[in-house]
Amino acid sequence: MMVICYRMRVYRALILLLLPLGVYSPVLAQGVRGVMEDFVRGTARVTNDIPVKKVDDLVAELSKSRAVRGAVDAEIRKAGRIVGTGDVARGAARSDEVLRLLRSATSELNPNVIRPIEQLDESSRDVALVLARGGEDLIGTVPDLATRGRLLREGGPETVAAVGMFGPDAARAALKLDEALRGGSVIVKDGTRAITLADFGGAMTRSGEASWGFWKEYVQPHWKIWAASGALAAYLANPQYFQDAAGKLTEAGFEHLTKFAGAVAAAAIRGMGQGSGSAAKKVSHAIGDTFFIGQNGIYAVVGTLAFLGGVSLLFRRVRHWLLRPLRWLNQSLRIQTRPSLKSPGDSDGNRS
Repeated sequence: MMVICYRMRVYRALILLLLPLGVYSPVLAQGVRGVMEDFVRGTARVTNDIPVKKVDDLVAELSKSRAVRGAVDAEIRKAGRIVGTGDVARGAARSDEVLRLLRSATSELNPNVIRPIEQLDESSRDVALVLARGGEDLIGTVPDLATRGRLLREGGPETVAAVGMFGPDAARAALKLDEALRGGSVIVKDGTRAITLADFGGAMTRSGEASWGFWKEYVQPHWKIWAASGALAAYLANPQYFQDAAGKLTEAGFEHLTKFAGAVAAAAIRGMGQGSGSAAKKVSHAIGDTFFIGQNGIYAVVGTLAFLGGVSLLFRRVRHWLLRPLRWLNQSLRIQTRPSLKSPGDSDGNRS
């Protein structure tokens, strides 16, 4: 019994020793477990009965993410407060600036919630700052408390982090997806697992700018096609099947998209992403591959030619030259009589 008490005292002393050093060890993780849940609920200003699932696992995962560090660095550069000259000085200045931003973003929260988070390591504080920004943007974009609570419950802390990384536009995208999921307009085809709003947050936070750029360039402008065809569910389940590290649609992704949405729609989506100049070419190729091959190809060719011929008749010059050989059909028939041959003497005799 004395040995157990002695070990407990050692563990407590170890925690007190590590707290000022800002080391995020498993011991500290256990110490702040539960505090992060209150932190996320507090930043989003939702009720305490809203569950926040696996937030500690998310912090551990995102603390290694370059996307999160990049988002925090962008905010620091915007503030323009780092003035250190050497690497050590700049590192210390960055750490102080993150703490300052974190305290400013959480000034209305309970100090008992903030104090353990301030003692985390630098990368974990980056995640906390992103979550705090996400809560702020959710409040500004979704003022309704019940709706905001549902977004947190269904989307989890990963969606809050995605909003913190990409701002109010990401909050609006999450809200639109949530409404579509609840309305049943997001189709899930056979072979694709059911998706939730948390999949959106996971896709955005894991790949960072690549997924958010892909969403804005390819998904958002063609929302109805993605949602109704089953491609959206497939993308959120496995973003790597569609995009590369730069957030562009890959050839394999184009094949997946074609399987779900069809050749014409897939070509239009890829064409819009690559620019309007190549869009028409891609669409024309897709139309040719879709309509002008197979057993119905001859009917498509004849119908297309008939349609183009009908359109051409709308132009007066075309009608003039095309109908010129048939113009005689529109003329009235005139009968010409030959004059009778009479002598001059016959004419004089009749007058007498």
